[in-house]
Amino acid sequence: MKKLIINCDDYGWDAPATQAILELGAAGQVSSTTVMANFATDAELRALQQLASPTLSVGLHLTLNAGQPLSAASQVSSLIDIDGQFYSSSQLWQRFLRGKVRPQELKTEVAAQLRRLAAAGLAPTHADSHQHLHQYPLLGPALLRILRELGVRRVRQLTAAGRFDARGLVLQGFALSSRPALRGFATPGALVSTFSTEPASAAGFRRGVAAAFQHADVVEFMSHPGLSERPGSPLMRVPEYEFWRGSQLRELLRELGGELVSYAAV
Repeated sequence: MKKLIINCDDYGWDAPATQAILELGAAGQVSSTTVMANFATDAELRALQQLASPTLSVGLHLTLNAGQPLSAASQVSSLIDIDGQFYSSSQLWQRFLRGKVRPQELKTEVAAQLRRLAAAGLAPTHADSHQHLHQYPLLGPALLRILRELGVRRVRQLTAAGRFDARGLVLQGFALSSRPALRGFATPGALVSTFSTEPASAAGFRRGVAAAFQHADVVEFMSHPGLSERPGSPLMRVPEYEFWRGSQLRELLRELGGELVSYAAV
């Protein structure tokens, strides 16, 4: 039988996303989430720790491109702007390519984010990254080396399965360039991101998962549910939340010959 991981990204990003993930996790409608350790509050981490189980895996949503670092500014000065905020994804990548990012500072912050989860009683089962930084050309392999050194053994494999928009095609190119750096990690064989470009629906779920199951036995579905939409974001969080909490998910998955599993199955 094929295996599907439904991973909710962005735990801690904001209250609507966090509450949606907690509700879905408690109901057993999703099987995994990844935490933005530099955004999540202590209370949100405690709430998640109470839900974490073999059937609800918790990982790190490595964030080096939004908000502030957990490390002291003096320890990661090459990663932040004059306001103490992380650079955007493109800015960070360009700075890395120009040699303006100190690799040790990357490791310092990655370690700080992993420690934040561990201190809350959350031993990360896996990692991915905000806006797929861990598979950007050159930068991605550097981050993957750091994650491996810090004990992370499972990571998301970006495949952008089923996406043919401009961003999807760029991400597919990024994924190909950085794929050799995934050696030594356990990864799902495909990533479904259908709901990143269209409102969640049974048809979209069936199409995306069926296509991924043709190429892999273990598949990850990337999700961004929320109780409200986030201003300025192209993601459609409320339709995702409504879809995942509905009754049709299990039936659809059975029809496709799959079962819901956590990252422990990778």
